[in-house]
Amino acid sequence: QWKQLENLYFREKKFAVEVHDPRRISVSRRTFGQSGLVVQTWYANTSLIKSIWVMAISQHQFYLDRKQSKAKIPSARSLDDIAMDLTEMGTPKVSKLVTLEAKNQLIMASNGSLISSGSQDSEVSEEQKKEKIMELKKKEKLLQEKLLQKVEELKKICLREAELTGKMPKEYPLSAGEEPPQVRRRVGTTFKLDDNLLPSEEDPTLQDLESNFIIQQKLVEAAKKLASEPDLCKNVKKKRKQEYADAVKKLQEIENSINEYRIKCGKKPTQKSTLTLPGK
Repeated sequence: QWKQLENLYFREKKFAVEVHDPRRISVSRRTFGQSGLVVQTWYANTSLIKSIWVMAISQHQFYLDRKQSKAKIPSARSLDDIAMDLTEMGTPKVSKLVTLEAKNQLIMASNGSLISSGSQDSEVSEEQKKEKIMELKKKEKLLQEKLLQKVEELKKICLREAELTGKMPKEYPLSAGEEPPQVRRRVGTTFKLDDNLLPSEEDPTLQDLESNFIIQQKLVEAAKKLASEPDLCKNVKKKRKQEYADAVKKLQEIENSINEYRIKCGKKPTQKSTLTLPGK
């Protein structure tokens, strides 16, 4: 029933009717603590949704006008009097609809509601509008805080990349007038593989193992240089020594895999790590 109507609104492809139902007690994000509010929703293309919304607003206005007219009409009236009143009321109603259409043109196509159409229910919903605005401001604040957090994370990632490459990436976020920080590249973080060192085994499996060995060997050398850097705090030095030890262990495991495969294929095992690995 129209007397139970709380709001009519559309947003892009969505049309919704909010009705107050005293038989239901529910709390939703749209009601802000009110109880008994039921929302019925339909979806279609934007032009159709807006047309339905305009017709619904007009129908609601007709209900309000009819309700107001009923209050003024005496209880005992003849049919001729009623017909005369309806004829006289026709012109104002048409003018009201024209005025309503003019108002609708001022409403953005992506958002419209019973509150924004200038109906008699707008004063009742002013407090609800204020509460919605407050909620949107809170959401905006949370999004801004989350954005700042993500920007800080991006800065840390860019700084780590700059330490490895010696060049600050262009993705580093800068404020207006801010200069990018100067970063010193970490010692021993880059190396180049000599093409002559890569094995030329006919067996692709063995060739892959040999390539992994050479790459891991370079990683061991880099880990040793990092662990030997001067002026390191105790925790960092301990961590880098552990990383170096883990790299050496992995190198030995790769060599063991190579020797197991070579023995399986009838070839002699090698002792590469003991000959090429720098001393601890």
